Amino acid sequence: MNAPVGSVQGKPFATAAVHATPPFTLTKRSRRLGMYASMLILDAGAVLLAFLAANILFLDNPFASPGLKLAGLVVPVFAGIALNNRAYVLDALTDPVRGTMRAIMSLMAACVLVLFILQSLGLLREHHPAFIATAIGSGALLISVARAVSDNIARRVLDDNPVNELMIVDGVPHIPTPGRATLSAEDAGIRPDMSDPIMLDRLGNLLRTVDKVTVACPPERERDWTLILKGAAVDCEVRTDIDAMLRGDPCTTVDPSTIRPLSMFDLTLKRLLDLAIVIPALAFLMPLLILVAIAIKLESPGAVLFVQQRLGHGNRLFRMYKFRSMSAERTDAIGATSASRDDDRVTRVGRFIRATSIDELPQLFNVLIGNMSLVGPRPHALGSTASSKLFWDIDRNYWLRHACMPGLTGLAQVRGFRGATHHARDLEIRLAADLEYVRDWSLWLDIAILFRTFGVVVHKNAF
Repeated sequence: MNAPVGSVQGKPFATAAVHATPPFTLTKRSRRLGMYASMLILDAGAVLLAFLAANILFLDNPFASPGLKLAGLVVPVFAGIALNNRAYVLDALTDPVRGTMRAIMSLMAACVLVLFILQSLGLLREHHPAFIATAIGSGALLISVARAVSDNIARRVLDDNPVNELMIVDGVPHIPTPGRATLSAEDAGIRPDMSDPIMLDRLGNLLRTVDKVTVACPPERERDWTLILKGAAVDCEVRTDIDAMLRGDPCTTVDPSTIRPLSMFDLTLKRLLDLAIVIPALAFLMPLLILVAIAIKLESPGAVLFVQQRLGHGNRLFRMYKFRSMSAERTDAIGATSASRDDDRVTRVGRFIRATSIDELPQLFNVLIGNMSLVGPRPHALGSTASSKLFWDIDRNYWLRHACMPGLTGLAQVRGFRGATHHARDLEIRLAADLEYVRDWSLWLDIAILFRTFGVVVHKNAF
């Protein structure tokens, strides 16, 4: 049930009940992950068998030491190169030949690299090149067989279509498409309203397990639907030429945005980095977290944590945690009023933890849960304003920043853009940095931002 919490600029806001994650179901996305893992295991097994075959050919013993030792070097190198070459992504399922060639090229690169390393260390033996050449030939054949088996399994597991597609029809005629679910926007209570975060949260949760969305709508709604769907972190196309769509012609809509959602592979890498850092960080910081909680409780009555709904990945709302730094009775549920330097709502403990960014540490639990990342655009409260305007009223591209998981720190923060947003320009420069981050994301960019964060933990605008 929604509970009204006030209004900003005459627009009512309500804190919506945050949607609980549905019980685990084997969605196409999770089935694809299983297929990628199976393909990797089968490919690695094929490489191992190739070296056992070389042992049989040269030594009449499949488990002879030379082949096993070389396999022990090549298999992990092959797995790393194949992952880096994107041999286990969506087009490996939609185009098996391309996926097979990537895996075979990865095997060749791994073998050449291992030969180079052995040569550099003075460990290369006379039989090594012949063993590896034989393993490359038999490995290519076995990988092709393994991929044929994987392709056959994938067709059954994924119902001949590896992606979960949805057609949203908004006020135009349509013809149902086989293999793609169809949804009436009116019946579902969704609309391209750029000023309604609660509706966008509803749409974001509806699209949580969807891979691709096609929207059929009138031309005047094209731009809004494109922005909203890009922010919902889903591949999309918006069709306004209804006659062409009914004929089955290709989509000619030009996407006005260069923002694209991260692939499942990229999201997995990002999540692994988060967990590798946040788990030991929480263990190390636990004594500090306990001391701060005690200090907050001793100074003023009320909850230790301040919990506020924020806009996050896919335009979905989530509960973000912070240490309470203000008097409990004067906290701002929707963030309509930014804290000022001499804000009398802030307690003595609160002033210290805000100045040192310690108040943000409970968001490590958000990262652990999975509704935040260590690095990404900072999540904003529903009532956040600049120049007395809501953020999304200043720039319609605001929603595109939610194509990426919100972060504990981000590109805008390490550039010094933090603190209150008094003017529209304050929001615009942060939004530009956020969109730059989403466009240029890489694992190395995340690592660089994490290192740079240490230099801005204490900042003149943190109060």
